[in-house]
Amino acid sequence: MSKRISVRFWRWMIALLALSGIVISYAAIIPAVHVSRLRLTTNFLSYFTIQANILLVIALLSAEITPSSGIGRWAKRSATKTALLIYVGVAGCVYVWVLQDVWHPRGWQLWGDQILHYWIPLLTALDWIFLVERGRLSWRDAIWWLLFPALYSVYSLIHGHLSGFYPYPFLEVSDIGLNAVLINMTILGVIFLALGGIFIALDRVAARFYSRQT
Repeated sequence: MSKRISVRFWRWMIALLALSGIVISYAAIIPAVHVSRLRLTTNFLSYFTIQANILLVIALLSAEITPSSGIGRWAKRSATKTALLIYVGVAGCVYVWVLQDVWHPRGWQLWGDQILHYWIPLLTALDWIFLVERGRLSWRDAIWWLLFPALYSVYSLIHGHLSGFYPYPFLEVSDIGLNAVLINMTILGVIFLALGGIFIALDRVAARFYSRQT
């Protein structure tokens, strides 16, 4: 019982920390942006980091609040937890490797960015390593995990075409052209697929190891 309470506390903490990072990031940009609140909010929600963390919060809270519901059962699946780790992990890696040199947040915005791009991927990785049930993943999951990035790519192109706002430099059609953007999306898709395969392989190795220990 005490272990279950500790796990619930841990996952509530991750969910609330991710939610606080989203709220802080949103609140920090309000004073500096002179556009309508609707456009501000739409642009804010167009970042992959924000969408991935919102999805993570929804999954964590659904698994704890309504575990027997459809969304609760979906959220508790090892495949779902692995996909969420990949999403927030890729968001963090892109931030570190691509955006750090062109984006220099300060104050509360820096706090929000650090929570969403550093702390949440780290805590979600620890959750996956120590708490996610092993041996439940299949190779087909790696294909399904591409659905969210694919939908995000389509959304980014449509929203960017209509509004002129592209959340990331490598998606900036007006700057680098559609062909380059499509190439970048393909590269990211390959990265997502490769990461999916790596996590599935790690899961299977860990499952065999644990089965030998019992």
